[in-house]
Amino acid sequence: MNTVILFGSPRKKGNTIQLAQSMMELLKKKGGHVRMLYLNDLNIRPCQGCYTCLTDGTCRINDDMRDIRKYILESDVIVYATPIYWFSPSAQLKLVMDRCIAFMDGDNNSRVQGKKAVTLMTYADNNTDTSKAAVTVFEKTFGLLKLDYIGSIEAAGCTDGKNLAQEYQKDMKRLVDSLV
Repeated sequence: MNTVILFGSPRKKGNTIQLAQSMMELLKKKGGHVRMLYLNDLNIRPCQGCYTCLTDGTCRINDDMRDIRKYILESDVIVYATPIYWFSPSAQLKLVMDRCIAFMDGDNNSRVQGKKAVTLMTYADNNTDTSKAAVTVFEKTFGLLKLDYIGSIEAAGCTDGKNLAQEYQKDMKRLVDSLV
């Protein structure tokens, strides 16, 4: 099973990486191939809304999204890992999500239909409603792309120094088991 993790945090040593690495390790133990993309390190320009991509799935913008697109197409599972900033996925991840219009055609058919999607979200607020708007964005995005939304880990109350991999170990194992 091929998995791509779209890592949307600008912090490589923050809370979100703990969940992403935990998932990566569990998937590898199950024999999967996992590629983690640090979106903050990549050159990804915003969608220009020209819809050129609807013809054949190729975006006219020449940036790192071309490689991201290739890795998504090669994957069985797409993991969206993000801190929640202002009740939404990070800007780094949102750029990729906006550019996923290239996975649609002019008749709203999806070029990635049937792939599995998972979300990993972290946020400092203890209020679990904080991720609600982001979950809605993911659900609508996955619905349009016809991705199979397998599940989510929403880690509330994240502060530096917290061991999220250990705290969410059972949930992560259950999520990974549902993928394999």
